Amino acid sequence: MLQGSQETARILRRAALAILSLTGAAALAANLPEHPSQLAPLTPASTFPRFTAEQLQAAGYPDHKHVHTYPDFTPFVDAEGQPYGPQSLLRRFTSLPREVLVVDESEIRYRNIHMKFPAEVHVTNFIAMIEALDWAHYELTALLAHTVADTLRIVSPFDLYGYRQQTEQASHRLYRDLGDVVVIQPAKTLLARGLAVHAAFHLTARRLIADLAGGAELPAWLGEGLASYLAEDGPHFHAQLAMYRASRPIVLAPAATEAILAAPAHEDDETDKVRYRTAGYSAFLMAWELVENRGGLGKVRELLARSGAGEQPDAVCRELYGSDLAQLAAALDPTLRPEPVGADVPVKVPQRPPAP
Repeated sequence: MLQGSQETARILRRAALAILSLTGAAALAANLPEHPSQLAPLTPASTFPRFTAEQLQAAGYPDHKHVHTYPDFTPFVDAEGQPYGPQSLLRRFTSLPREVLVVDESEIRYRNIHMKFPAEVHVTNFIAMIEALDWAHYELTALLAHTVADTLRIVSPFDLYGYRQQTEQASHRLYRDLGDVVVIQPAKTLLARGLAVHAAFHLTARRLIADLAGGAELPAWLGEGLASYLAEDGPHFHAQLAMYRASRPIVLAPAATEAILAAPAHEDDETDKVRYRTAGYSAFLMAWELVENRGGLGKVRELLARSGAGEQPDAVCRELYGSDLAQLAAALDPTLRPEPVGADVPVKVPQRPPAP
């Protein structure tokens, strides 16, 4: 009788433990973010790594570049109480008065951003793009502890035909820096695709990174990957490349990534699209590993700044990471580790707000 009671007690204890385990797992799952905007944003005070594997599996890559389209968004305000970024110049298609905003028939001037645009297109499209560039400049100067005083000159063509004529590239490349001016896809197109803010952050990041590095010879994957990391391009790479997973590798080794990023666009648009996006995603993954798991953003910033100040990049890299740039690239090879969100995680759509 006693033996039977002990066995019954053991069964009940195991059942209770199983229930507690399931309850705990459910509670943990309930606390996991389920949307890219619910992950911790990147700030100057961020600690790394920012996320657990479980958080990334649940939410995908972080993306906060669409929050201004969600119903509960309120405009950002800087330390002086001045609004910046989305809805700081335009609200419900009405321009807000700002002393430093000058709008002519085919040009907008705001702070250190000048944009030329076709007079046939309504100006609100371009003011929204200026807001995106303003947001990018504000956030990225804080993250990189660096600013560029020179004027950023932007041209937005009338349509994608005009964009190709001016850039000699197709629409999977969102802009082209021609040195004295950056030609972007038509602002109305970028806004419709949900990529306006990503383009603004990416081109602003490339500009700040290049200035911070001061002409030092650094690999293409570093500038491109860091720009995509700062622009939070991860969910879009994940979605854009999903269709290719079954037929080809979408993650490349560093040598292939570097070769594609350092070369001009391929003459065949479809070939260029696959090459450009797989190389871009691979560079993003290298930058992700570098920042998230190997010392944070400050370490990368120091590499750029000291190289820009005249120190030999390989020597700085050896001091900071224990290897030269080529060895560092080999250590960051994204083909040697799983993707942070995993290959089987469903595609997330950050353009849609989180479920209530």
